[in-house]
Amino acid sequence: MSALENPPIHYIIHGLGGRIRQSGSCEAGELTRTDLLFGDGYSVMAVPAEQYRFNIDATSYVLDGVITPKSIALEITEYTVQADSVDRVRFVVPVGTSVIHDGDIVPIEDGTFEFTTDVLGNHRFSFIAPAAFHHFEVTIHAV
Repeated sequence: MSALENPPIHYIIHGLGGRIRQSGSCEAGELTRTDLLFGDGYSVMAVPAEQYRFNIDATSYVLDGVITPKSIALEITEYTVQADSVDRVRFVVPVGTSVIHDGDIVPIEDGTFEFTTDVLGNHRFSFIAPAAFHHFEVTIHAV
């Protein structure tokens, strides 16, 4: 059979929370083998050609079996705080968000990020958001 008669199938592998773990293309008969790569907690799903794109994991997640665009978690990503250890920046993040701090991934358990400092300068934080949201960064200017 030629490639025109048996075109490749685009697929994604996603976790229970909807985060897309891997995407690619394969022959139809190979699609069932991809579940062996990740095991329990992951599902394989064929993606129609018109919905498939190279970076689908960066722009989409899976909600109830449907490929869904991610949302923006935070509209404001730049703040200013007095470097006096009293003034603080505080904002709500989606439940399940973590912040990368000193090389460690720290879960934000109460859904609220707070920051205060006595160190002048720019403080940049990277956040890992749940599957339904884009990851994001925040810069806090301590003056």
